[in-house]
Amino acid sequence: MAWVLKKGALLLICGALLFTGSAMLIQQARVAFFDGGESEQTRPAPLNVTLLHGQTSDLQGAFPVDSVDNYTIERGGKDAFSLLLAHYKDDQNQQRRAVLFPKGKQEARALPSPTGLRQAIWQDAAKAISENTPKDALILSWWDDGQRIHFLGGRDAWVSKPSSQTFISPIWKQLQGNLLLASDSERGQLSSMARWLTMDSEKALAEMRQMFGSSRPIYLLVTNDLLMRLGEMVDYGGTSLAFSSKAVPAHDNLHGDIAQIKQWAYEEGSGNYLVQKEGLNYHVWTTPKGSVTENKSLLVRLLPFVDSLKKLPEGVHLVYQSHWGGHLSVYRLDL
Repeated sequence: MAWVLKKGALLLICGALLFTGSAMLIQQARVAFFDGGESEQTRPAPLNVTLLHGQTSDLQGAFPVDSVDNYTIERGGKDAFSLLLAHYKDDQNQQRRAVLFPKGKQEARALPSPTGLRQAIWQDAAKAISENTPKDALILSWWDDGQRIHFLGGRDAWVSKPSSQTFISPIWKQLQGNLLLASDSERGQLSSMARWLTMDSEKALAEMRQMFGSSRPIYLLVTNDLLMRLGEMVDYGGTSLAFSSKAVPAHDNLHGDIAQIKQWAYEEGSGNYLVQKEGLNYHVWTTPKGSVTENKSLLVRLLPFVDSLKKLPEGVHLVYQSHWGGHLSVYRLDL
């Protein structure tokens, strides 16, 4: 994937999103890791988490790893998700943490695991970031993405630590004792990031310009997983965004599948939709009919919704987008 994408390639990405998909097992990830997003964070969930402390690892990152915690999450007696928590020190010898995705065991003819796909996506993105951004670049993202940016890509992330609102989720609560928590000032940065992602894109970019100016190169990283983190963002002061979502079975007739997806998106919502392939299904999100808040939000403008791909906000340049349905995107901001 070339680092700099030509403007005309944006619409081709939309086609790739529909035609190739990502095989992401989104429903499994939603239930196990993000726990449904939005206000359902508070819903009790029958979970069994197994933790192996201090396991040795061959993790490859920008910094040596001191130790790795391995979390296996089970639901209903079945493995639902796995996470790694890397302990390491940065260039100033300060303790750091990074939530990572294990490769997972890939059996012949089996669908890729959600963690294995994310691991591959992040390895490719980190390589592009480390090779194609200035060393003094500052990358804006949600907090756990910020951890991966720093550990895997070796670049500074503006937000990389959670605060108390994150631990409403039963999954994150299991990791709370081993994560480093945000200070008061870092808590304010979390709140700003939550507001920017969920507010009107032009207003968000104006606030970013006022905050950062031209002191250093600024980038912004988003992933489709943020659609399942909206409740957490609301808890940090973000705007509540509403989406309809549906799983559509995949058939041999691709054109028929696309027509069905478009019809549902226009009947259920505004017709502005995002598609990812999840195994034998497409998972589709659409913004509400008559939507202004959602369609103008920075998050929707930067994720691969079909309308968003036609025109980015002024001063925002797409410089990297992963394959597997455009799951991860990196933008350069002209501030």
